[in-house]
Amino acid sequence: MIGPAVGADGVVHEHSHPQRELSYRLGLSTAAEPVTLPISSEEVRLIASRGYPLWEPVEVMQLRNRRITLAYADLSVRLADALAYGGYRRQANWCTFSSWSSKTIGGWIESEPQPDPIHVPPWLPPWVVDHGKELLRWALTRDNGATYRALAAGNRYVFLEIGMAFARFLEAFDPRRLTGADEAAWTEYWRGMEQVLAEQARLDPSWLLTEMPPAAELELGLRQYFEALFTLDPKQRAELVLAGNLLIGAYEQRRVDGYVAASLALFTGPAMRRLVCRRFGPDWPWRAWPSSAYAGLMSRFMVLKLADEVLMLGEPLPAPAPAGTPLFPEDLQAITLPLAQALLTRYDLSDGQNDGRRVHNWRSYDDRMSYIANLFRSRQQHEPLFSKPFPPDVEAKLLKGELAPGATTAVPAGGPIPPAER
Repeated sequence: MIGPAVGADGVVHEHSHPQRELSYRLGLSTAAEPVTLPISSEEVRLIASRGYPLWEPVEVMQLRNRRITLAYADLSVRLADALAYGGYRRQANWCTFSSWSSKTIGGWIESEPQPDPIHVPPWLPPWVVDHGKELLRWALTRDNGATYRALAAGNRYVFLEIGMAFARFLEAFDPRRLTGADEAAWTEYWRGMEQVLAEQARLDPSWLLTEMPPAAELELGLRQYFEALFTLDPKQRAELVLAGNLLIGAYEQRRVDGYVAASLALFTGPAMRRLVCRRFGPDWPWRAWPSSAYAGLMSRFMVLKLADEVLMLGEPLPAPAPAGTPLFPEDLQAITLPLAQALLTRYDLSDGQNDGRRVHNWRSYDDRMSYIANLFRSRQQHEPLFSKPFPPDVEAKLLKGELAPGATTAVPAGGPIPPAER
């Protein structure tokens, strides 16, 4: 057998066939199919691509991850433009945030991860920070990079599942051709999605599937975007988009719960074994408690890199730039849509307090969703989020299926390319 294998402890081990292993890795690294913009539903399948994340070379995961990031950005802008058709303001949608989340994850998929920037208290002496970074690098690379491999697996499958739903949505509903809410068109769209979800549920074990949340939750989230297309009131349209973002965010976070648990486990071997074997129930208490404490500690170092800011998740969520901007846009300060009210009541645990808008333990579903709810609401009308995640030369190579070396700085939405990226 050529390549890595998962031992009884769940750890990935390499076999000693250097020449065959080199050929195997080179073959995989050039396996990406070319795609074009705009990204179609069939191209979502091509980008997701087959492969087993516990065996794959880092370069293969890097290429797939960057192409997923690029595809999310394309879907994000197209949906925002569709929802703004008729002179409305663009609203960030679930794909918008997923593009930047995917790019952040991609920064950790490295043979030698560089954990910068991280959340570092300013009072720590430099030698403590340096040792802390070395410890963080070890945590990311131990057991053949189990942490980032679990994250890469989750990002890949979520893209195939939810990214497919968005691509098909854009193919089904073009506001330039719609004259009103067509229930027959919606029924046809969702019937097709049910077939897609049924097919995906039968994928082989190389996809590392986790438990599927109820499909009705995904349908309800997508339905909010559909209704927003035909809503004339700008505030109600914004609240419908927020409700859709929260519903799909909640669905996604249920889907990735197993991947997150594996990536933040103190005992990575047993955690990866549980992921491989699709055992998602409670772990043994003697492992669960230390792992929860370890996940809480790691959460203090977590960041989310957006187009124009780096959010330290362990600190209170700041208001968007520029200075003086309120935390929530005017349309979303007083929520009137009952569904959006119910979702914020369920997921926003901050009780309206700024200090409550921080992450304590990313392994906790409720903790993740509380931060996400505030993030979605505060940045829904933040135009820099529509920036391209990669400069044009990098984007062109990624579309061809090539892993482009060099800088991957975002290109501001509607703005000039930064001099360093020309």
